[in-house]
Amino acid sequence: MKTLFYPKLAWDGIRKNRRLVFPYMLTCICMISMFYILLFLGSPSTGELLPRGGTTAMQVMILGSFVIAVFSVIFLYYTNSFLIRRRAGEFGLYNVLGMGKRNLAKIITFETLITSGISIVVGIFVGIVISKLAELGLVKMLGGQISYNIRIEWKSVYITVLFYLVIFAVIWFSSIIRVGVSSAVSLLKSEKAGEKAPKANWLLGLGGAIILAIAYYKAVSIVSPLDAIMVFFVAVIMVIIATYLLMIAGSVLLCRILQKNKKYYYNPKHFVSVSSLVYRMKRNGAGLASIAIIATMVLVMISTASCMWFGSQDMIDDRYPADINFVFRFEKSELMTEENMAYLRQAFEDYRAENDSTTTTVIDLPYMEMSGSEEDNNTINFDKSDIDAFNVSSMREVCFIPLQTYNEVTNQNIALDDGEALVFSSKGAKEYDTINLTVDGKSRTYKCVNSGTEEIFSDYYLGNIIPMISVVVSDYSDTMKFFEASANDRWYNMFTWKYSFDLNDSSMTAAEYAKGLKEAVSNAVEEKSELSENCWYYYEEREFEALEYVALNGSVFFIGIVLSIVFILAAVLIIYYKQISEGYEDAGRFEVMKKVGMSKKEIKRSINSQLLVVFFIPLVFAGLHLAFAFPMISKILNLFGLFNTGLFMMTTVICFIAFAIFYAVVYKVTSNVYYNIVTDAK
Repeated sequence: MKTLFYPKLAWDGIRKNRRLVFPYMLTCICMISMFYILLFLGSPSTGELLPRGGTTAMQVMILGSFVIAVFSVIFLYYTNSFLIRRRAGEFGLYNVLGMGKRNLAKIITFETLITSGISIVVGIFVGIVISKLAELGLVKMLGGQISYNIRIEWKSVYITVLFYLVIFAVIWFSSIIRVGVSSAVSLLKSEKAGEKAPKANWLLGLGGAIILAIAYYKAVSIVSPLDAIMVFFVAVIMVIIATYLLMIAGSVLLCRILQKNKKYYYNPKHFVSVSSLVYRMKRNGAGLASIAIIATMVLVMISTASCMWFGSQDMIDDRYPADINFVFRFEKSELMTEENMAYLRQAFEDYRAENDSTTTTVIDLPYMEMSGSEEDNNTINFDKSDIDAFNVSSMREVCFIPLQTYNEVTNQNIALDDGEALVFSSKGAKEYDTINLTVDGKSRTYKCVNSGTEEIFSDYYLGNIIPMISVVVSDYSDTMKFFEASANDRWYNMFTWKYSFDLNDSSMTAAEYAKGLKEAVSNAVEEKSELSENCWYYYEEREFEALEYVALNGSVFFIGIVLSIVFILAAVLIIYYKQISEGYEDAGRFEVMKKVGMSKKEIKRSINSQLLVVFFIPLVFAGLHLAFAFPMISKILNLFGLFNTGLFMMTTVICFIAFAIFYAVVYKVTSNVYYNIVTDAK
């Protein structure tokens, strides 16, 4: 019977504190099941069901499981610390009644065994049940092969169980240490120990405001997509630090301002809430900051992932303008002649005729491409020594296009005077009045004109991370020879011909047609010695390449949903525990106010006043963070080939509205919990 004493005591402790423990166990179960599901989806067996791009999807799933693993360690430790603090009075009472620290350690041990055992068993069970549904959803989303065979990934089960056993062991050890080093008196008083009224630290608040302003400025002033991805993580860290500083210092300042407003403060509706808030604002501010950061993470993640998924077709169409896209590279300018291009066109025509197919040419474009560094005085410098040293953000791809080709493609009859050029700049490259192109001390300067002209090269920007400048010139041959002679055949000279077409009518699929065409083109190149030695090429077939986009965007969208659920659950739990802890702290104050005549209706109004002031501050901060991060995230999406800013704005607004509604529901439910605690106080 003695052996059952501690397990029974542990179970009674869990049952009596179920309002605290059960939400914690529910969180553990959800994280364990999510972790297993992602490992399950990242297994080779799932990869076999996916089309091309399945490897990418599996890698994203494994990366997602790593994120959940890191978050589990941090968040479960945080929530358990809250539970131990709430239970400290109970453990202190046991200590006073004669239980030693070893006895308390046994109770904590059995409680940990019960909660962790239930969480792991139920979490694995839920994960196994849901994993098949998750697999069907992912495979359907990516257009893979549906399989209804039920299976269990035992390796994923072992990894999940082992990993969370380690987490619970660390939590158990931390709890033992925390209770062990505390005296009985400190344990009894810890729950009721108030905080000193904090001072409104203007220095911290000002520092937070300055850091946040700098982060916002960096976010909205970014021009280059490469700069965006390099600055993004720095800006995120700055925003997190600034949010905590502003929430802690600013919330204290807010309470002080409200207290000085006698008409507001000395009102039964506000007096208790403000006077209680001011004494716990340090902890309160940190909790609010955590909610704001998590809310921002969720909004950024789900809006970005949604935009990528729903914008997949735009990305594919922009990146692959035709069914089959060939790109030829010539090592010397004299090889990129109309004669050689006509010879290669004939190879395309011969193959089309042999296979009784019809095609429509979409792009037939010769151009010269060079890499350079943009300087402040509208100069693009192509010197090799400068290219080795210049900053990534100043890199530019410059493409020279013949005026004759431009007119043919656009069905226009544009004429250019000597020293004039049509100049088009991609996103990330500034507009020019004049442009100066230099190499090895020699230069060419063009007056830029583009009024009423049509861009023909914008699709190429989408596949290029570095901002691009298209320069249409009338002296194309001279320009090629000038740069080739000046640059001494350096690696960044690329004489390119892009030929793309749609396959309209054929007995073969586009993939089969492209594969056979590649062999025909290869034979044609080999038959002409000057091409075989100095020309190389590659091709992209849209339908085949699109699978990689769908796999990446679909898996990112799936992971975004999973991680959003996990983070939202964390935010809900923080809010819930916040309401409970503050409810117990405020219960005595409201009990006194009831004795002096405050009605339940007035208590309700006071509670609503407090919660409206406090709990919607994180939502406001999350909205601000999201709004200022929008330009930077848009630039990062450019790196993935998504330039549809309107779609991103729409998904962002919809996600924010949906989250705000959900947040309001959580506020309503948890405020009722708070109300029940303070009104049931005896």
